[in-house]
Amino acid sequence: MKTPCENRAFFVSTKKEWFIFFLVKLVSFFFGTYLCFSLHHYFDVPVVLAAAFTGLVGSFWHWPKKYGNHPQAAIYAGAFAGMCSSAIITGWEALLFISVVGAGVYTLTRNIFEGFGGRLGAIGFTAVSSLIFLRALF
Repeated sequence: MKTPCENRAFFVSTKKEWFIFFLVKLVSFFFGTYLCFSLHHYFDVPVVLAAAFTGLVGSFWHWPKKYGNHPQAAIYAGAFAGMCSSAIITGWEALLFISVVGAGVYTLTRNIFEGFGGRLGAIGFTAVSSLIFLRALF
């Protein structure tokens, strides 16, 4: 009988595989955050439409099959994070910080939560909340 982790695409067992998985999530999350934020901040696209468009574009981005649908899910989670206002995302540093936290949370909780429902929004919320919390401390 297989464990739940063995049934998933791209079973991560070594540190190198974890790091590669994290980098894929980081690139995907950053793309989703940047595209959604840019659409609604620079081009005045409504926020929900920008997130939907980001998810649509992300669904067509081709990744190797061993990653399953995790890169597309990370793009959509990044779109949730990119929905925040320009008062929170003030530059590249904020975008990068949110992406690193989001990709880290996604990677760490990958084997804990089943499915994607609710998890992607929670990851986006956690990433943006950590930036706000960090700014409040310093």
